[in-house]
Amino acid sequence: MTIHIVPTEFPTVQDAIDNFSTVAGDSIQILAGTFDGFNVTKERLKIFGCGIGKTIIAGNPSPVSDNGIDIDADYTLLQGFTIQGFSDGGIEANSDFNVLKEIESKLNDNDGYEIDGQNNLFINCSALLNRFGGFDVDDDHHCLINCVSVGNRDEGYDIDGNNNKFIRSVGNESGETGFDIGGEDSNILFENQSFRNRVLGINIRQGSMNNNIIGNKVCKNEGSGIKFAIPEFEQTIGNVVDSNIVRKNGTEIGGSGILVENGVLDNSIRFNKLKLNEPNDIEVQGLVTDNIYDGNKCENSSPNGLCN
Repeated sequence: MTIHIVPTEFPTVQDAIDNFSTVAGDSIQILAGTFDGFNVTKERLKIFGCGIGKTIIAGNPSPVSDNGIDIDADYTLLQGFTIQGFSDGGIEANSDFNVLKEIESKLNDNDGYEIDGQNNLFINCSALLNRFGGFDVDDDHHCLINCVSVGNRDEGYDIDGNNNKFIRSVGNESGETGFDIGGEDSNILFENQSFRNRVLGINIRQGSMNNNIIGNKVCKNEGSGIKFAIPEFEQTIGNVVDSNIVRKNGTEIGGSGILVENGVLDNSIRFNKLKLNEPNDIEVQGLVTDNIYDGNKCENSSPNGLCN
């Protein structure tokens, strides 16, 4: 296991990756400064900078795309730098079992993070002011812990895969929705924050099944805090919305604190605390008996009788 230094040993990160002397298990340290993008093509490399705002990936993009960084090899570790200003996305992870820690992706013309592959872990990563979404999660078995999405023009977290976990992360001030579950199954949203988004706090789209949305704070979104979307073609079944704090949503465009549209079946909405949502704390547009409502502390509901 060898440590290669950029720019003292190699002028660019890509040169360090491509050199024959760099093998699986090696580390590449990037010193403070501004450097071109790169494509990770060798497995088990550890690539680390001097910290967010100190090591900056900008300038020329990855050699295989217009992204800042492409990860095309498994078991990559990236840590401690900023990616900014690319004409496509900040980082695209196309491989499996990668770990990204303390990464900032901002001011890119597409998503901050495009997450494909499977079984990738993101810890203390941030997506700021990107032209599209913050984190676009397109596949299965990823885990995001203590991540931050703020001020991106599309969704904060666009969830288009199954069995993903979002833990103690932030989805604030998005142009669309903080956390958007796009008809997928068995995702977990636990103790996240979704504040001041232009549309919804958390969206459970048609076809979403067996997702657990537990212990989140969903406040001051212009539309609904948590919405179960009408199932036009696919049923929305078996989701649990439990112990969330849902306040001051719908004050701009309406939509209520928790909105359950007509035709949604067999979901559990329980033990949530709701207050000051417009027009209602809980709004059910179909039959109340289609879903379970239990132990919700709120001030008003439509129809009446759903608040304890």
